[in-house]
Amino acid sequence: MRSIAILVFCLAALPAHACLFARDTQPGYWYEWANVLFAADVTGVEHDPAKSLDIITLRVVETFKGPAGGATARLEVPSRLWASCRLELPPVGARVLVAFNPNSDTLLVPLSASYADELRRQRRVD
Repeated sequence: MRSIAILVFCLAALPAHACLFARDTQPGYWYEWANVLFAADVTGVEHDPAKSLDIITLRVVETFKGPAGGATARLEVPSRLWASCRLELPPVGARVLVAFNPNSDTLLVPLSASYADELRRQRRVD
């Protein structure tokens, strides 16, 4: 599998409603909101205190929507996002759901096996 960095985005200014969306949405709404939606394993977490960023490196394991492109991704996430959205910074080894919308807004949330199954069922419906 080719190892290509497919996305580098910054979550500089997510509004509060995006935080609620990230925590509470159903699979169908992810498909409506995102033009790229994939499952990934966290392979690295770095901190850039000078820029107040967390840099998360991911290995893409399954694409639910969008181009199947590369095998890796790198996200630059404002460190304040985790507390303001009541989300936890994912540890290395965690499985996460990553979504990008057409406005380049990005969301990253934990992904359980059962929720991934729901996303797969929704994909078949669309």
